[in-house]
Amino acid sequence: MMTEHQQELYEMLLTYPRTPAARKAQKRSPMEFVIQHGWWYEPGGAMKDIEQGTVQECHKNAQLLANDYDSLTYCEGFALDKSGSLIVVHAWVTDGTGRAIDNTWDQPGIAYAGVPFKISFIRLTCLKNKAHLSVIDDWINDFPLLNGLGEKPEIWLDERGKGIGRLNDSAD
Repeated sequence: MMTEHQQELYEMLLTYPRTPAARKAQKRSPMEFVIQHGWWYEPGGAMKDIEQGTVQECHKNAQLLANDYDSLTYCEGFALDKSGSLIVVHAWVTDGTGRAIDNTWDQPGIAYAGVPFKISFIRLTCLKNKAHLSVIDDWINDFPLLNGLGEKPEIWLDERGKGIGRLNDSAD
């Protein structure tokens, strides 16, 4: 059973419009990828002993945390900010309990939907891109996860980072 905020985020993901150019370049949208492979995460904020990251650098903040702490898994997807009015492409980590540990926002979002990634996949993508960017919306490499690589979760999916429930079960 989804919360009110999860329902709102899910509806936004389902109805987000795609441009004709995006349809040409991508087999699926980032929203469709997250619905297909994603999980719900409980808003949890940051951990006490983890430093607050730089605002508007969530991918870098979460990637560095997952790299530094073996017990944390990098997650990427979408979140609703605390106002509930803004869907944001976002990244965070989880500790395997389904909790979103978010060291970018001062206050946790109210709904998180995302995909847990293997740190080896994150490291390789960062090296290829020479930057800490979105792995789902990887425009530098022609959107591999939104095209063929998205069908090979054994390469990128980290089972340890599962959330509290699957997004694609939400439609049931």
